Amino acid sequence: MGKLTALSDMQLDAIGEIMNISMGSAATAVSELLNAKVWITTPQVSIVQASQLNYGRLEPAICVKIEYIKGLSGSNLMILKQDDVQLILNQLMGRPPVISPDFEFDELNISAVSEVMNQMMGASSTALAEFLGMGIDISTPTPYILSEVNIADLQSYEQTDMVASINFDLTIDGVIKSEFISVLDINLAATLADRVLGGAESPAPIQPEPAPVQPEPAPVQPEPAPQPAPSPMPTPQPAAPVQPQPQPQPMPDMYAQQYYGYPNQPMYNQPPMQPMMQPQPAVNYRNAQLAQFDNFETPLGTEQKENLQLLMDVPLQISVEIGSTKKKIKDILEFSQGTIIELERQAGAPVDVMVNGNLIARGDVVVIDDNFAVRITEIVKSKFMDSLGKGE
Repeated sequence: MGKLTALSDMQLDAIGEIMNISMGSAATAVSELLNAKVWITTPQVSIVQASQLNYGRLEPAICVKIEYIKGLSGSNLMILKQDDVQLILNQLMGRPPVISPDFEFDELNISAVSEVMNQMMGASSTALAEFLGMGIDISTPTPYILSEVNIADLQSYEQTDMVASINFDLTIDGVIKSEFISVLDINLAATLADRVLGGAESPAPIQPEPAPVQPEPAPVQPEPAPQPAPSPMPTPQPAAPVQPQPQPQPMPDMYAQQYYGYPNQPMYNQPPMQPMMQPQPAVNYRNAQLAQFDNFETPLGTEQKENLQLLMDVPLQISVEIGSTKKKIKDILEFSQGTIIELERQAGAPVDVMVNGNLIARGDVVVIDDNFAVRITEIVKSKFMDSLGKGE
């Protein structure tokens, strides 16, 4: 396929419908990722020269490129505002929705952008594959800062090459209300449109064909009824005098409606009546008898006590917990030397004494010969201590 220069209005409408469906799935994926409602709507498709591609209102902008590596051939460029991307990352990291002038697209932020776009474009490609009925795979999204690279360089566009530019409205509840641009190769856009239009046109001529076929067998069925006499085939079907015979037979209407509307054939009506008339065998049942267990405790015997005494010499790990807290993974990754972690326990409160992970006591921290120690002030009743004390 050579380089195209234009698309028809029908093709443009088809591209808009395709992108509307695929980006709807992308919005759902981003919504789950950010835990916020996301809307990606109102695609506006236009065919422009690469040199006239206008994204000045999005500058400073960031571009994310994906390649279709299976099912389709071509690429898709997503152009977004850098401020919008910063707000999306703040929402992802649990930060306030505030634009910071000190924000930098370092390696960590670029990786986070790639993950967001991977979720977004992955869902978009899945919806596109289901809509077109074909398998589609994409490459890992790669972000670029447009102040450092030119779109023409990313795609090797000539100045006169035509591209499909699709504008979308982007809204994230409580975060941003903005827009972004998707740029497709014009050949890729034409391929998508032709697959949709071809799929829509193919069933159209097929639908009217069965319509005239259906009335034809309808007149064919009554025709053999008046022609049983001349032909030898209908001789076993001179059922005209036989038809009044089953009428005096008592038969419910429900059986007359079954068997494809042939109530005058007793051979088809009688078999279903037999199972209806047959009595169902009686089923004997009774409530399940559950065994009753009494709650009782038997004292340990001499041998059991001796065995328990052997366990008394088993060493157990004792640890002391000053306190604990919960942190998000992103906060833990930001830990560095000098980071202060605030615990939920107040200063001066007793610490917990744990034995193999079981709380058995509480006490105060003291210092003995330059070593920390714990003075037990409270024994905590627990099943662990009770189980050890039964053998004493």
